[in-house]
Amino acid sequence: MTASKSLRFAIGDNDGPMRSLAYYRVVSGALTGLDGIPVEIEVTVMPGLPNFEITGRGDSAIRESRDRVRAAILHSGFEFPKGRVVASYAPASLPKQGSAFDLPLALAVLAASSQVVRPQNLPSSACFGELALNGRVKPVSGVLGRLLALREQGIRHVIGPRDGIIEARAVNSLTYEGVDTLKEAVRRFAGVKGQQCSESDTEVSPKAAPLFTLIDMIKGQEEGIRACLIAAAGWHPLLIMGAPGCGKTMLASSLPQILPPLTDEESLEVSRIYSAARLMETSCGLIVDRPFRHPHHSVTTAALIGGGVTPQPGECTLAHRGVLFLDELTGVSPRVLDALREPMESRTIHLARADWAVDYPADFLLVAACNPCRCGYLLEPNGLCRCDDAMVRRHLTRISGPLMDRFDLTVMLTRVETGNLFDTKEIANKIKKGERIRTQVKAAWEFRNNRTKNDSSLLRNRHMPASDLAQALQIDRDALRLASTLADTSLLSVRSFYSILRVARTIADLDQRDLVKNTDIAEAHHYRGQLPFARTGEI
Repeated sequence: MTASKSLRFAIGDNDGPMRSLAYYRVVSGALTGLDGIPVEIEVTVMPGLPNFEITGRGDSAIRESRDRVRAAILHSGFEFPKGRVVASYAPASLPKQGSAFDLPLALAVLAASSQVVRPQNLPSSACFGELALNGRVKPVSGVLGRLLALREQGIRHVIGPRDGIIEARAVNSLTYEGVDTLKEAVRRFAGVKGQQCSESDTEVSPKAAPLFTLIDMIKGQEEGIRACLIAAAGWHPLLIMGAPGCGKTMLASSLPQILPPLTDEESLEVSRIYSAARLMETSCGLIVDRPFRHPHHSVTTAALIGGGVTPQPGECTLAHRGVLFLDELTGVSPRVLDALREPMESRTIHLARADWAVDYPADFLLVAACNPCRCGYLLEPNGLCRCDDAMVRRHLTRISGPLMDRFDLTVMLTRVETGNLFDTKEIANKIKKGERIRTQVKAAWEFRNNRTKNDSSLLRNRHMPASDLAQALQIDRDALRLASTLADTSLLSVRSFYSILRVARTIADLDQRDLVKNTDIAEAHHYRGQLPFARTGEI
């Protein structure tokens, strides 16, 4: 596939012969946060002592690519050009990370040395992929974000790892050719057709709803199930507190099963996040189920919020459009917990460091669970608790007041009597219970959308703006007066007062009612429980 000397100066974007210099430019895509950015990789071969230089603010993985690219070219049966080889990654002001530029760099070197020629009648092309020493093309992260950015720049043909074909099916108006080796990439770059992924449909059939949900297995915790139903219907943060083994974790884990499936737009959004984090299952296509993240209580701030030397999305972003469950909440570092306060309000995480700044989406449903005291039996009758008041306060004060104020729902659970575990009537209807709850949540979301005329900014009650909230939520004067009285009597903050109104609106949505009643306000206030700092039983 060696080109003649006359063709050597005709390929690429050269305006004319460059004397004894050879030059070629290949377009690729970088990843900054979740967003892709087109990058031009320019290679020139000049006379001089053999040397291979890379410029353009690359990290250690890019600097090390010189050896990977050289070895891959030689193992693939090509020759590495003699002389001084200089590669430039533009824009030079953008910090670049990762090994996704190996494949375009190798193609640019081969094209600059006239070992491969791309016909001028072919459309503009781009490529990305990591190279092994033997020329094999390895998968890279963020395929979806890179492809979307390249499409915005008018690129309609992309060469990349074969594992990226599944993600490429979600990007219309773009032809993606997956390759396994550098040799195959050279053939595709030269115009030889292969297996393509072109303008495929983005519709992915959701998985069938399970016949049994975890809620079907929960016995006796009707108040906890009701709180989960309200949380799912209005996207309200939920705190579950109770004795060990009373079903807190099972309740929280059941929430993704009763939430409606992701829409096509949300599926693409979540898939971009998991693609950037290299958590996509290449055999399953786009993500259609709502995420459920359950980090250990020893999680760090960077792991929860995101960050690192190379910015990576954290658990809050991985739970976007899904559920973030923090078990053993009082065991999590208070500093880590306080980092949740801003994302819960803004639904966005902005990280800024000296060399980079990224924005990550973080619209998650926060569900937390903990014991009410060190031994866990503070709420149980018959004096089972072994903790004194100071121990209880020390245990619960790990949850700061500002964070506690952001939980719209707080439910206190006690152990279930063993006689209720084998209720034959409940066992006979357990399938109906799970289906009924899923149907209620879906109906509440649809009722909410119809009431707000599908206004995307008001999609969930939790996110309703505070301006003229009573009118937007359709709360009459009597119900509003009751909410004000309850909030003043309980010394609640303004945020908690608005939270009561939003939860009451969700309860009305579950009942398919346009107007919020006093009973809705009373139930919403019931879930604004105060932490049991002492043995008085006041909750």
